[in-house]
Amino acid sequence: MARSRKEKLQGCVRMNLLTILTVVGTLGGLIFGIILRNSKSEAWSQREIMYIAFPGNLFLNILKGLILPLIISSIVSAIGSLDLSLSGRIGAKAICYYLCTTISAVLLGIILCVTIRPGKGYDAGEVDEIKGTRNVTTVDTLLDLVRNMFPPNLVQACVAQYRTSLLPPTEEDILGRNLTIFEWKLDDDQDNLFVTGSNTLGMVVFSVVMGITLAKMKEEGRALLAFFDSLSAAMLMMTSWGSARLTSARASERASDWVTKLASVRVVDEEAPNLGSLK
Repeated sequence: MARSRKEKLQGCVRMNLLTILTVVGTLGGLIFGIILRNSKSEAWSQREIMYIAFPGNLFLNILKGLILPLIISSIVSAIGSLDLSLSGRIGAKAICYYLCTTISAVLLGIILCVTIRPGKGYDAGEVDEIKGTRNVTTVDTLLDLVRNMFPPNLVQACVAQYRTSLLPPTEEDILGRNLTIFEWKLDDDQDNLFVTGSNTLGMVVFSVVMGITLAKMKEEGRALLAFFDSLSAAMLMMTSWGSARLTSARASERASDWVTKLASVRVVDEEAPNLGSLK
């Protein structure tokens, strides 16, 4: 009986090993950050914090770099190996699910903004202008969603996505007129139309179409399908390697965060007497 319990415990630990290591890494990062914070009297500089966060940022960048190849190879491999009629339905459901969740998020944001009206009651003159604000309509957002489904360049879709940009009217444009945002001019500058960020939706659509095409080609597409099968297996193995080392990465990242927060607290504590003397 004792041996059976031991085996069950070992099985439970193996199944939840990543979760356990994640919790241990988080606690380890917290303790490590507190120790580093108290290891010197003066506040930590940004460069010192950057050195501490370097291992965590390195491993997280590796994992982020594996996401897109993993998605593409997995979708193409899975759909290409299925029956054509079944793969078509699965691909359509996947795209519809992505569209529905995105549209629901947009509609929920609009409803909450209209209902809650965040920022109401504040004097606009007292609030600093927010950098990077985007003037856009709901129609533009939905149209951008459809445009991103069919990227003009697959290589560009890996690093950028389309986004409509509107130009605010000048004083000459609004002279004697009451222009709405729908009458604003469209920004046709190519540098402003594409923003940094992977176009995941476009790559998913391409992967679904590629998988259906390979399934329809049958014997002629076996070689390319085998390539995506091997690529998917390789990406999964590389991801498992990264997950096994993710604990140390998160510990380093947590440590740098806590060093930053605690260092700022120390600066405030040190400056408090000086502020009191000024009064």
